[in-house]
Amino acid sequence: MTNEMLGETINILVIDDDEDDFVIVNDFLSDIKTSLFKVDWEPNYQKAQQLIAEQSYDVYLIDFRLGESNGLELLKEAVSYQPGRPVIMLTGQGEPEIDFKAMQIGAADYLVKDAIDAQSVERSIRYALSNAHAVQKLYEQETKYRALFQQALNAIFITDSEQTIMDANPVMLSMFGYKLEEIQSLNLSVFFAKEKEQYTFQQRIKNEGYVRDMEIVLKDKKGREHNCNLSITQLTGTDQKLLGYQGIIEDISEKKKIQLELIQLEKLIMTGNIARSIAHEVRNPLTNINLALEQFSFENDEDDTNEIYLEIIKRNTKRINQLITQMLKSSKPSNLNLKTASLNNVLESSLRHANDRLKLQEIKVVKLYDQNLEAFPLDEEKLSMAFLNIITNAIEAVEPKRGVVTLKTKKIANKQAVQICDNGYGIPEDELGRLFDAFHTGKKGGMGLGLTSTQNIVHAHGAKISVDSTVDKGTCFTIIFNTNHQKA
Repeated sequence: MTNEMLGETINILVIDDDEDDFVIVNDFLSDIKTSLFKVDWEPNYQKAQQLIAEQSYDVYLIDFRLGESNGLELLKEAVSYQPGRPVIMLTGQGEPEIDFKAMQIGAADYLVKDAIDAQSVERSIRYALSNAHAVQKLYEQETKYRALFQQALNAIFITDSEQTIMDANPVMLSMFGYKLEEIQSLNLSVFFAKEKEQYTFQQRIKNEGYVRDMEIVLKDKKGREHNCNLSITQLTGTDQKLLGYQGIIEDISEKKKIQLELIQLEKLIMTGNIARSIAHEVRNPLTNINLALEQFSFENDEDDTNEIYLEIIKRNTKRINQLITQMLKSSKPSNLNLKTASLNNVLESSLRHANDRLKLQEIKVVKLYDQNLEAFPLDEEKLSMAFLNIITNAIEAVEPKRGVVTLKTKKIANKQAVQICDNGYGIPEDELGRLFDAFHTGKKGGMGLGLTSTQNIVHAHGAKISVDSTVDKGTCFTIIFNTNHQKA
């Protein structure tokens, strides 16, 4: 909108049902020598609408009274086509409320027809063009930043000074399951899953004015928890008064899972190395002890007292040997015998082995199998053993007669998932990270190698295993297989 600065013709459309008013305005503009104006007249409301929609004029002068129509309505249409469009409202003497409404709607200026002259018309046109240029620049900047806001890969939000959300981008809405009109009434505090983290966050905001990459747990509309990185900073006015806050949330749940898998893999490798070292260092002296025991038994076969002690020593050396064997099996990579099989069939095989215990304790089994699952290469025997370990843990975690074990299979794109869930006593959060560690067990008399072996078998299939648990509500193991990964 800088035609007049370039010496080009400024095209003006006067929309007025009184031709005399048009002639007066045209005469005034023809007297101005500093600029070249081309003025057209349109008295018809509908034709004026069409000309405005075509956006072929630089400036529009709209009379408030257009026969039975209202110039303010036409002004609204003009502004809707392009924010900051240079529209000047022509009003009569003594109509200040009309002038005020016109400026509110978006008119660049107004002229009282009974009081205009060449100088006031030129000044108003120049002001309208300059204002339109500034508004257009602001509009382009707003559009650019709005696009960045809307298309960002992370969740972005803006709050007022009380931390009530005013705006949120699509990623934020999708992540937390809200519509824009729902989230705009919520305070940031409702998203925090842990009171301690919320307190720490508020203290840092209060003392420092910003928070950068704070790792916290946030909950969505359905109460599901997300591991997130939160960064937030204050928005202040020119007087440094707090206006609100702007924040960015990165969902790192998947990243945390990958980190946990890497930690578990490192633990498995370390356990394997330790197991092989122990086996080597312990089995050699254990063999010598057994040989010595055989010789001692041969020389003292008539002494009953010694025989009792010898049996104790034999029994415990045998136990040590079994322990070492199981430890080696659980820690070394499984050699798979792959054959095409269905996960549903593997689960059924595991259930048959657990059937007696399930019936004895009157535990209900719920099967939610996806009957459309395609068979793919698996080691059915080893995988059945891995599932059985989890089912056995579920049986031991629930109350007899009240326990429920749920087995579910489902297809997700080119992946297949197995879930084994129970309604038992759950696992404390600080125990979850150690669940697959060798020799870590909560069972009396258990060796803590069952889940280590299960994880080893699952990883050998190129699958991923994860656990979700809530104390007093239950535990759910999820195993996801990439069916494209396996080759028979």
